[in-house]
Amino acid sequence: MAEPIRAILIDEDPAIRAVIRDALLTMGDVSIVTETDNLVYGYEMIRQHHPDLVFVDLRDDDAGNNRGLEIIRRIGVYFKDIMVVASGQALDMNTIMTCMQAGAREYLRRPFNSDEVINLYRRHRASLGQGNQGDKSGRIISVYSNKGGLGKTTIAVNTALAISQTTNQPVALVDLNLQLGDVSTFLDIQPRQTVSDIMRNLSRVDEAYLKTSLAHYQSSNNPNNPGVYVLADPVDVEESEDITPEDISTLLAMLKATFPYVVVDMDSSIDQRSITILDQSDLIVMVSMMNLPCIRNTQRMLELCKRLGYDSHKVKLVVNRYVPSDEITLDDVEDTLEYEVFWKFPNNYFAVIASVNRGIPLPQLENGKELFSSFITFTRNLLGISGPKNAPNKNLTQMVEHSNQASAANNGDAKAPSLWGVIGQTLGKVTSKSNS
Repeated sequence: MAEPIRAILIDEDPAIRAVIRDALLTMGDVSIVTETDNLVYGYEMIRQHHPDLVFVDLRDDDAGNNRGLEIIRRIGVYFKDIMVVASGQALDMNTIMTCMQAGAREYLRRPFNSDEVINLYRRHRASLGQGNQGDKSGRIISVYSNKGGLGKTTIAVNTALAISQTTNQPVALVDLNLQLGDVSTFLDIQPRQTVSDIMRNLSRVDEAYLKTSLAHYQSSNNPNNPGVYVLADPVDVEESEDITPEDISTLLAMLKATFPYVVVDMDSSIDQRSITILDQSDLIVMVSMMNLPCIRNTQRMLELCKRLGYDSHKVKLVVNRYVPSDEITLDDVEDTLEYEVFWKFPNNYFAVIASVNRGIPLPQLENGKELFSSFITFTRNLLGISGPKNAPNKNLTQMVEHSNQASAANNGDAKAPSLWGVIGQTLGKVTSKSNS
């Protein structure tokens, strides 16, 4: 039996959505994936489900910009095999031509009836579903820790470099730590444009614009590798205040449609923007360390991820700066969290601090190559890429012996961003603290 034609309806008018829905369902071979009045949500559903057929209404925002037309353009750029049907009040040639040039294949003048929808569907039925092979866009890998100073940016930068080296494909590295980002410093590069610049030009962003706007980092040791494209955080802290969750959702969708892999260095706070990033991520690298405050905070975050519907396939727990200890063992951590540790990076203070201070990635430092080999194996396991079947951290004991363990004493120096008021079960503790 042939697969049903999958459709998504994006329209502000519930009555119009009902006309389209009822007409399509009478055909017997159509499945309605979702229907919504929200363009951003609708576009995200298109990105996730890659339907065969999309209905979009033309609408103007408060500034007079045609937001429906913008969505049609993006579908036309990133999902060329999806048939788009636009609808609007006007029936002049200029409006119809504008829709066609944007990527729509049909235009319906509003109001329309079910017969018009049925006739349109029958005309195009033979061509629907022929090119749909699922979501071919890239994968978003977000690196997160809910406590500062755990090496989150180090992991994000070197994971991006390892993915590019392992897959020999370009990788986008995005600094969405919007107020205090460090990615460009870690790679010693001058950003061409920042996240704020891209947000101000969303209407003209396409693949060519992205690749010319992002700073390109390419290792001198491997000039044939396509390297990493870096999108830096805003220059001024105030610029980040205007960036909305919807902006971030659109940006990530465009990056995912342009690059095979997108690595996001996140902020340590939890707010609606952070949740948007986590929701859109294919994989979340949750960074923790082997001390009680970190484990406790990690437990809260894993509980939040569970409430958000994420499973262990999406959330990968990583222990950074691992040093074997009798006080807290890896088994203790897994038993406490009831969660498997996916990977552990050994503590190599001298290599990491030299890399950060000099803006030279680990693989280009003589004392960083051994640690970077752990990132290569981590990347293969993370992406499910076949390769040497090394057990995770096979040479961990040897690497720990050569690492500087003094950094463990500094773990408490970093100030933990507040999660109070975000995760419900902690509210009582805050109240009791304030009353004592």
